[in-house]
Amino acid sequence: MDFTNYLIGLLTGVSVTTFFLGKEWYKYYTKYTIQQKQLDRVLKLNDKIKKIKTLNSNETSNLNVGI
Repeated sequence: MDFTNYLIGLLTGVSVTTFFLGKEWYKYYTKYTIQQKQLDRVLKLNDKIKKIKTLNSNETSNLNVGI
């Protein structure tokens, strides 16, 4: 009887611990994933801005050379 109670308690403890660890891991995973997507969007926007600035500076220098 004591051995059965020990196994039931052990199984319950492991189950509860696994539940809370999984919950925390999922929270971390979703937070990291959202931050990574936001970072990718910002980097993509930054590349577009740099490309536009480069094109504008090239057009301006071409206009000055032609005068």
